[in-house]
Amino acid sequence: MSQIILFDLDGTLTESGEGITKCVQYALSRFGIEEQDLEKLRCFVGPPLLESFMEFGGLSQEDARKAVEYYRERYNTTGIYENRLYPKIRELLELLKVNDKILGVASSKPEVYVRKILEYFQVDGFFRVIVGSELDGRRTRKAEVIEEALRRLDLDWQRDGVLMVGDRRHDVEGARECGIQCIGVTYGYGTREELEQAGAVYIAETVEDLGILASPNDEETTEHVESVRVSKKRRHSRRHRREHQREEGTREDVRPVSGENETSRQNRQMAADADGETQIRPLFQLWRAVYPVLLYYGISVLVVCAMVAVFLLEDRIAGRTDNPRRTARLVQEHNLYQILFTSLLGGLVMFLIYRKDQFDRRAGVPKKRGADRVWAPPVMWFSVIVLGISGSQFFNDLIWLTRLRSLFPGYDQAATAMTGQPVWLLMASVGILAPIAEELVFRGMVYRRLRDWMAPWLAVLLSSVIFGLYHGNVVQFIYALLTGSLFALMYYRTGTLGAAVAGHVAANLWSLFGSGWIRGLLESHPQLVPVKLLAEILLAVIPAYWIFASRRKKSEKQ
Repeated sequence: MSQIILFDLDGTLTESGEGITKCVQYALSRFGIEEQDLEKLRCFVGPPLLESFMEFGGLSQEDARKAVEYYRERYNTTGIYENRLYPKIRELLELLKVNDKILGVASSKPEVYVRKILEYFQVDGFFRVIVGSELDGRRTRKAEVIEEALRRLDLDWQRDGVLMVGDRRHDVEGARECGIQCIGVTYGYGTREELEQAGAVYIAETVEDLGILASPNDEETTEHVESVRVSKKRRHSRRHRREHQREEGTREDVRPVSGENETSRQNRQMAADADGETQIRPLFQLWRAVYPVLLYYGISVLVVCAMVAVFLLEDRIAGRTDNPRRTARLVQEHNLYQILFTSLLGGLVMFLIYRKDQFDRRAGVPKKRGADRVWAPPVMWFSVIVLGISGSQFFNDLIWLTRLRSLFPGYDQAATAMTGQPVWLLMASVGILAPIAEELVFRGMVYRRLRDWMAPWLAVLLSSVIFGLYHGNVVQFIYALLTGSLFALMYYRTGTLGAAVAGHVAANLWSLFGSGWIRGLLESHPQLVPVKLLAEILLAVIPAYWIFASRRKKSEKQ
């Protein structure tokens, strides 16, 4: 069963019909429309008010906006409290929290009212996010509300484990537009026919029926909930595989048992299939995350082979005999060109795969801009640059203090090959192109794909370990592990890969052109080391606050 559950408010958590219909009655009366039968006004419960006033009362858009204002005149003081929780809702929420479900509210009602109602009934503490529309008329469509809830949960592109619960057609349609499934409830204001036609995957007649949301595994759900657990595509694939296996006589383990009905047999077969998928899926997901690294490494090997071929061709043209040592030395001396061409070619290939990932993740979510094209405020870009510089310098200093570079000279040997190289080549290859290509590989694909099926902190750690191993020596492994974790956290907190790229570029450029003279100063004045480390920590505090704390506090205030 889904781990993250979004609830509608009116007609799902609360019985708000009395307050809403009386406020609608009041607003219509201001236009000379007298409606004494409150039952006829129940169609206003759930859908956006503006559309309902235009449809029911035949009002123009301008008059409908005034009607919403009249509605709120009464609702703010009286209507909001003509409301009650449905019986057993509190017990349901407690059950879901005990089973570690992540809960949220996504309502078309203005968010300020949603929060006030939940606080009034003292159930607001059950919900991780509470999202509604804006008082100025923005974000009234259900799909927009759900998208905002997913954004606040950092689930823009990880929707497989999210489920919506609502009582009206627009709840189901909004969920489908966002690429998630919806359970319909008929104890609210919608009908079974309305919900089924809209595409609800399961219909709950009572609040007790929603207890299925707490099911931790497939065996504890009923046959009616299979459509919630398994998508139509997966069910079709499994059914086709089972039929094929039965024809081949290979499914001895799912023969019908005596007294077992068809539904139980199918459930047992699906459980067996799920066990097989559980064993295979982690390996597939790990391969899916790692193969871009292998592909990028393969491209670098091809570039080196091409350089060797060029040097051998030059020797043939000049009439020189083949000299493997000379060729190896030339390749080492032209290491920056190898980085340049690998970053250009490999970066292009990785970008194409990365963009395909984006399109795949947007499937079924029309007119939604990719999360990795977020334009963060200028202070955020400034923060990631400053944090990239101060963080990388701090990690460099720690490595220098531990004398690891003298124990493992591989790093210094690689750095020596860069001395005396043209500034433009250093800047283009190591300073700009290599960070862009590496961020596409290690954060854009490795970390992002790992995060699809594991906790964010574990995805950060594992992707950073892979990033460190790629660099090939102990000193760079430690440095890349630390900085890679920092870049992944930047990506995680800002929601845009551009932040990680900016931090990585800033760190590399600083390492090339800024850290050398500081290291020389410390070597000649070792007493300044504590002061410098403290300054780097203080320099990182403010940008770290903007990236890791400011965004969270803003979401809490919202």
